[in-house]
Amino acid sequence: MRTREDVQALTARVLSRVSAPEAQIEYGFTRSLTTRFAENAITQNRGGEEEELRLTVAYGSRHGSSAINTVDDGALERLVTRAEAIARVAPEDPEHVPPLGPQQYPQTPSRLDPRVARMEPGAIADHVQHIIGLAGEHGYVASGLMGATVKTAALATSAGLHAFYRYSKVELSTTMHGPQGSGYAAESSWTAGDVDPDAIARRALATAHSAQAPRAAEPGDYTVILEPLAVADLLLFMAMNLGAREAEEGSTALAGTLGTQLLSERFTLTTEIDDPRLPAAPFSDDGLPSRRIAWIERGVPRRLHHSRYWARVKGESPDPSLFPLCIAGEDRSVDDLVARCARGLLVKRLWYIRYVDRKELLLTGMTRDGLFLVEDGRISCPVKNLRFNESPLVLFRNIVGLSRHGYVNNFMRLPAVMSEGFTFSSTTESV
Repeated sequence: MRTREDVQALTARVLSRVSAPEAQIEYGFTRSLTTRFAENAITQNRGGEEEELRLTVAYGSRHGSSAINTVDDGALERLVTRAEAIARVAPEDPEHVPPLGPQQYPQTPSRLDPRVARMEPGAIADHVQHIIGLAGEHGYVASGLMGATVKTAALATSAGLHAFYRYSKVELSTTMHGPQGSGYAAESSWTAGDVDPDAIARRALATAHSAQAPRAAEPGDYTVILEPLAVADLLLFMAMNLGAREAEEGSTALAGTLGTQLLSERFTLTTEIDDPRLPAAPFSDDGLPSRRIAWIERGVPRRLHHSRYWARVKGESPDPSLFPLCIAGEDRSVDDLVARCARGLLVKRLWYIRYVDRKELLLTGMTRDGLFLVEDGRISCPVKNLRFNESPLVLFRNIVGLSRHGYVNNFMRLPAVMSEGFTFSSTTESV
């Protein structure tokens, strides 16, 4: 693995070969181990290292890109030659923005755990075998994935920008399949200490056990309690519609909503960069410094995401990455939300989500891996999966309670959400 100084020297070698007036070089290195399992057996092991350089050059508004995965002198020369040849014949791009110069990056919490770099395939296989063994002991079938990754990302430009960071990730997800129902659990973190294979497997087993012999439920409008995984499934679609340009051009449901009471006062959506459990990169893919941003405060949209081009058009400051995305929670547990629910559905997870109406942010999808009827403040029985037709805007507009937050997919901090009037349109045979 190259040091910061090694990477800076490598990008300088590339830039020294460039004759175009503008250039940006992106460096990436990945060391990864991944083990997949299904039907109570390991089905795939993958591992290795990959290094990549991507160069973009520009002559005025004509630009071209090229990439390589070897870094000898011959490959570097070909990288530059190809990118410049493409740029010379490319059509003019009226939305081209020049590369950034030097930036001041914030001090964000570390995202690198040296233990992840030292993980061995045998250790991952042992964890997976433990999960498979637990499933077999209880008469269930386990599937899933466990992986460990260390990455380096760097950026350099002809305008004098140099950016570098290194981060790690450990992820484990498993589904426990029973004869008439399943359960799912997952953890993802930058540090190995936050991922407990035994605890994850037992959570999935507990849900699967509770989900057996589900009853039929009628479609209709329900009070729902969506656990953080299910909230994340819908929030990602909302995040894809937070662009300022798209809203101002009238192509999203957030058009004309800035400063209006769009959602529940309980709903606040921010990008946070200082949570040690959810550390942010110091810069986004285009080199902009990361910063805290309040997108929606107490249900009122305050800011939409401005790309560098659209920020220039509108005379605004450009925005870095949306992530890590965070929804503010409240001081209660999921069990507390269930206790407050007279009748509704507890939703563990969603899947196969698609747009019904993109402009209105209306989605359809199905529940999976545990759906439970709540009656008189307690879970009364598992129910068969249902298809929903609903918008995240309705979910977040009709909030009646939130839990304490959890961490999802290593880039979101979200609570469970209890909301009224969530529409399930039909039954489904999915399991």
